[in-house]
Amino acid sequence: MSKVNFDIVEMEETDYRNHPALANTDIRNAQLILLGKQPHTPKKALREGTYLHSAILEPEEWVRIQRKLPAKQANRINRIAQTARNYPLMQEMLSHSNAQVEKCIFWKDPVTGLECKAKPDLFIEGEVVMDLKTTSRTIKGAFENQVLRNDFDRQISFYNIPIQAPIARVIGVSKISKGKLFRLDWEREDEYLKNGRQKADILLKKLADDTELIEKVIQLRKFKNQK
Repeated sequence: MSKVNFDIVEMEETDYRNHPALANTDIRNAQLILLGKQPHTPKKALREGTYLHSAILEPEEWVRIQRKLPAKQANRINRIAQTARNYPLMQEMLSHSNAQVEKCIFWKDPVTGLECKAKPDLFIEGEVVMDLKTTSRTIKGAFENQVLRNDFDRQISFYNIPIQAPIARVIGVSKISKGKLFRLDWEREDEYLKNGRQKADILLKKLADDTELIEKVIQLRKFKNQK
């Protein structure tokens, strides 16, 4: 597989969201539009997940955020986040000298030439790309079924187009079981990730061939978070 050049950029969240490059959320919304479905994000669940991401991956940012939350909610998130951060694999990844946490990356899609962007939760070049997901599931099998039903293969494969990490990983953090973690790993050549890459390529081609579709997904950004 030929190398895809990409840039790692420090950006404010608003600037990242408004950047014209296409994100995974844009691709997801393009799929929903093509299927005649209404794009929708449950706002309450999204906020809770964002808080937990900050508490686990960006503790300094979380210190600022939690001041604005009710003490009961902040304390509960802190308990879950501490359990997650104590997980040996999470400690290993976060302490890695080459770990990139919540960094904005930009690249040109090698198939369509479209400008793309992503903000992986964590990646280590040459090793792993990781996505952290909060879940209400309390057992690994149920979490795995949740992931497999929700096009995660397309999402993580899209992130990995430029990174080309040999391992794609999702770590689920249970909001119910006091931060219990579930780990799922795939090698880049696994059928699951190949299928995900095919899904991403198909949607990117449809976007490249339809400027009106691109305009529609861009318009949806004011209502959605982008990854």
